[in-house]
Amino acid sequence: MKKVGWIVILCLIVNMGIPGSPLATEEIFEIHFVSEAWENVTHADGTGLCWELFRMVYEPRGIQVMFEIVPYARATNMVQQKQADASVSVYLDEYDNALFSEWHYLQDLVLAIFKKGKVTTREGEKSLSGKIEWMRGYAFNEYLQTEVKFYEVDTRKSGLKMLERDRLDFFLDTEVKLHEALQEGYIDIDAFQVETL
Repeated sequence: MKKVGWIVILCLIVNMGIPGSPLATEEIFEIHFVSEAWENVTHADGTGLCWELFRMVYEPRGIQVMFEIVPYARATNMVQQKQADASVSVYLDEYDNALFSEWHYLQDLVLAIFKKGKVTTREGEKSLSGKIEWMRGYAFNEYLQTEVKFYEVDTRKSGLKMLERDRLDFFLDTEVKLHEALQEGYIDIDAFQVETL
């Protein structure tokens, strides 16, 4: 059974096999990773846990590692279109023929933000009703046990502004990304409540 709180952050290799694996059919000289920017995990300057791990794995084998920061939906499309070799922070079973590590090394919680008073009895994701929105490409609907009508937004700022103007009831996002957006001051946080799903 899928759970929203267990969105696994893993390396997805689609276009080539991992060196030494049975899927490796040709010598690999470079690997191109794409991801959203995640604090302490994937930075545009090539620092962060994932980038450092990938360098430690591939560079000693003579494989040049390239990193690119792009929005989530673009990252997944780039891998599917074979414009990149791997994506970081994807959903388990999101792609056919994908390789995932057996053990995740990071996980991210999914949070719901809504106006105070909107939910009187806390029931986790069962509390979700009305207009629900999240970032384009984040397939939260596939991990929720409750069926919801959802919309996608291109920026967190626009999603939070729609929430503030009562154009939607809930905005869902990962813990790290939501907290980053709230620190930007797009909305008056005192008027809102944030809960883990």
